[in-house]
Amino acid sequence: MTASSPAPDRRVAVVVDAYSTGARLAPRFHAAGLDVVHVQSSPQPPDFYLRALKRDDFVANVVHAGDLEATAEQVARFDPAFVVVGSEPGVLVSDALSERLGLPSNGTRLSTARRDKHLMAQALRRAGVRAIEECKTGDAEEAVAWAVKRGDWPVVVKPCDSAGTDGVALCETPDAIRAAFAETLGRPNALHGSNEQLLVQELLRGTQLFTDSISWDGVHHVSECWRDNKRRLGDAFVYDYEELLDPRGEQQDQVIPYVHTVLDALGVAYGPAHTEVMLTDSGPVLVECGARMHGSVRDDVIDRCTPSHVTVTVDAYLDPASVARRAERGYTLDAASYCVMLISHQEGRVVAPAGMREVEQLESFAGTISMVEPGDTITPTVDLFSCPGIIYLVHPDRTVLQRDYERIRELEETVGMFELDATPVGA
Repeated sequence: MTASSPAPDRRVAVVVDAYSTGARLAPRFHAAGLDVVHVQSSPQPPDFYLRALKRDDFVANVVHAGDLEATAEQVARFDPAFVVVGSEPGVLVSDALSERLGLPSNGTRLSTARRDKHLMAQALRRAGVRAIEECKTGDAEEAVAWAVKRGDWPVVVKPCDSAGTDGVALCETPDAIRAAFAETLGRPNALHGSNEQLLVQELLRGTQLFTDSISWDGVHHVSECWRDNKRRLGDAFVYDYEELLDPRGEQQDQVIPYVHTVLDALGVAYGPAHTEVMLTDSGPVLVECGARMHGSVRDDVIDRCTPSHVTVTVDAYLDPASVARRAERGYTLDAASYCVMLISHQEGRVVAPAGMREVEQLESFAGTISMVEPGDTITPTVDLFSCPGIIYLVHPDRTVLQRDYERIRELEETVGMFELDATPVGA
């Protein structure tokens, strides 16, 4: 543990795995007069998470080496007011630590169901909530037999616990399932988990939406509802763009109440959650629910439209009654937003973001996140991790958003978004 002593009259917040959007929590708590302790849920987190850790934001960094009692003892010395999870890898440790310290907590009884997608679906079925049809197995032939018996192709093969579209394959045939198992089974996933078994799932057909929410003492407030658009490139699904929706509408009115039942079934009583749902012809079905904040988000941009997931999360821990107040009235929008994931058709070493010069002049341009920089190498996009950057568009008029989105895609396919070094990579 590395530490400096917090001021004796200051409250202390604890953030577990302050990576991705979780990195935005500590500055908000500081602004409210709190010191912040960081808990690292494992000694060696994924590099892409660790790069986001801003150590100067914390008075201590406690590394959890697997012994909860030892970690709790170190954290208890700071007399924390609460423990909040910063990103997906920290869910289990955050649940266990908050429960052990007697602080507001989702508890450990359903912790694994909030991480493992198979256990997640089982928890929904036990609660009488519709869940996806699936098979969890480490045997490719068992997966094939399940899919053949269902007779509804294609099926989706994916890790039980990962992030983005890592390891997700759309399989049209038994041989495609076998190939997906050969490719993914037994290798580490994007969250450094072990793919000892895989899920084979029905392909949910419909429109995918996701919500961001905050809960306190079992009261849920959905703070944002987005429509998620993916596109298929060859055998891969890639993220296209996400559209922030009005709080009421034909789709939202089905999805938001369903999300409440999902949160109840998974025991999410406190804190943030990010829930992805497929709205099928027969109603909403859960894709997955993360008991943490929406990752890779510019909260300052979303705050121009409506209080962002970071804002409502911080407010909940500083003022728990804010959740019930917000839940009663729902969210409102001051502007609409598209979150556009760049799709690279290029390969090479980046010299300059040439196409971005025009993008930054678009009427609705609001900012970027996770952009590659000069010296980085890009490849054609096949998943979230090969996306070279994200562009936010914000404007009250959705037709302006659509026009600017189409121009971004045109630039990618014609001039390219980046100027590349003419020297072959590796030369």
